Amino acid sequence: MKKYLIISCLLFLVGCSNGLDTSQLIETQADKDEFIKFYDAPSVEIAVDALPYEVNLPEDLPFETEGFKSLGITDIGGKGQNPEAIFMAMGESEHNLYLTTTLANIEYPESQPEKLTLDNGYMGFFQAPNHLDVVVKDVTYLYTLTMPGVQEEQVKLELLKLAEQLSD
Repeated sequence: MKKYLIISCLLFLVGCSNGLDTSQLIETQADKDEFIKFYDAPSVEIAVDALPYEVNLPEDLPFETEGFKSLGITDIGGKGQNPEAIFMAMGESEHNLYLTTTLANIEYPESQPEKLTLDNGYMGFFQAPNHLDVVVKDVTYLYTLTMPGVQEEQVKLELLKLAEQLSD
């Protein structure tokens, strides 16, 4: 009986690790039915650690920055199984990068993004003028790069360089 209890507890702990860990997050609001919950994270590290999937934030950015900040985590469904995290890196001259990570499938009902195969083998979907989505395993990375005064083709190249930094 003791073995059964220990095994059950271990399975429960392993099962819990597959969801959003809210132990260090701050719930900011939830809708009335608790279908969507919103959380703030005290740091980027805590936000990344809370997610039930691995996140690779790019280190080599196309502008000088103090690093990424967490803009929060949205728990769609309210059960920790479908979290979406948003990170932002800001630079001078209004240059910034928004990076959203999610387990949700992204659909494009009203647009036809350019489908690309990246050098690292991942599929990317570019939408002019400044948006690139990349799927790595079950995680979708949604990059939005704002660089006023920079030509669209250069922004696209910078997005591709960011996505090339992804790994398993």
